[in-house]
Amino acid sequence: MKHNTVLLFLILLAVACKNHQQPTAGNIPKTDSVTTQYFPIADFLQSEIRNIDTSVLAILSTRTVHQRTDSTFLTANEFNRAAAVFLTPELNPDSLERNYTESSFLDKTTGNFTFSYSPRNKAQALARIDVVARQANDGANRVKSIYMERAGEESDTPAIKKMYWQAGHGFQVITILHPKGRPVETRQLKVVWNDDGTD
Repeated sequence: MKHNTVLLFLILLAVACKNHQQPTAGNIPKTDSVTTQYFPIADFLQSEIRNIDTSVLAILSTRTVHQRTDSTFLTANEFNRAAAVFLTPELNPDSLERNYTESSFLDKTTGNFTFSYSPRNKAQALARIDVVARQANDGANRVKSIYMERAGEESDTPAIKKMYWQAGHGFQVITILHPKGRPVETRQLKVVWNDDGTD
């Protein structure tokens, strides 16, 4: 029964993309159609970015490097450049379905559904994707967060990026650099556009 519930929830989420209904404020519309597509991660993130880009909300950026923190307000263009790190080619539907396997889990305590995507090829740079969603009291399936981990390089230095997108609120990118012969360096970027006290 639990498997059937999770499968039905995944189908409802995926069809929203197929019907070209853009999610707003993390809300994925319900539908009665059937599809086997993965969750439309790229569409969801692009929709969130467009909503912020056209809003009048103040966008606060906090950057921490070498234990020094600087804060500034971002313009729409600056926000788009900062958020672009989440819009990776691997998230495009064809690439996601071809190169990643999906598993799902329902936490009965919290009511959260977690959809995890693992690369079929372990050498894939985007090594982990987790989408957390929950059915709200109004019956709508609402995305809460998206988490991703990517391995790569920055200025010829091996780096791991841990990226967390909190729907309707903000995002955070932690970059862990591993310079040869030097201590590990951690940089953090936090961007908030809806400071409603949500953790």
